Amino acid sequence: MRENKALLSAALVIGVLVSVAVGSSPCTMVSSQTGLIAFTRGEGRAQEILVRDLTTGIEIMITNNKSWDGIPTFSPSGHWLAFVRAIPDRDALEKPDFTLHEMDEIIVVDPRSGEVVCIGKSDHTEPYELGRCAEYWPDVPPLAGVTNLCWTKDETGILFEAPCSVTNDLILRMDLPSGELHILCLGNDLCSAGDDRFFIWRHEYDENGGCERCYIIDSWGNAAPCSPGVDKRG
Repeated sequence: MRENKALLSAALVIGVLVSVAVGSSPCTMVSSQTGLIAFTRGEGRAQEILVRDLTTGIEIMITNNKSWDGIPTFSPSGHWLAFVRAIPDRDALEKPDFTLHEMDEIIVVDPRSGEVVCIGKSDHTEPYELGRCAEYWPDVPPLAGVTNLCWTKDETGILFEAPCSVTNDLILRMDLPSGELHILCLGNDLCSAGDDRFFIWRHEYDENGGCERCYIIDSWGNAAPCSPGVDKRG
């Protein structure tokens, strides 16, 4: 009997997920610890963020505007939801292999009410502190092309990635609830390794040419190499 109930519960959850996934437009779902899922709905650049309660089936429309909203990411407790908003109509920034047509904001809300808790704005105008090499472009705003949102364990910060050069992105941190930004280090493919540790790859050069080296960073960008033998030559 208990097994049948478990199977029925799993089937209901799968049914809800399928019902969200089908329809006129693709969407992305993220699970949380609180029985909520967040997903995007819309066509092209007209994407909105919605949250669904898996218990009640009630949906809350978090955004409703002409901007692109995406990458919904729950905090570890599920009490907060972060997402990226792309603000259009900025002058395009064009470099070799590099074009950006908007600036981004990182917005944190209460997923049950949609109340805004924090906004990290794209108002940075000073050159990058890390821009000491001709490879890096100091006129690229940190909040443009934002991706890979990763919460800290205590939910006081969000690490994320933003374009910096052809080979390396920047890893930045936004504090909550102030929205203050910190440039941490260079790196690509940011992802959480748990317990406030995060994996990145960094393009570097040595006597044998270029390679991608793996690092583990903490929530303030302090880096330690991954295990030997995981570097990729290229």
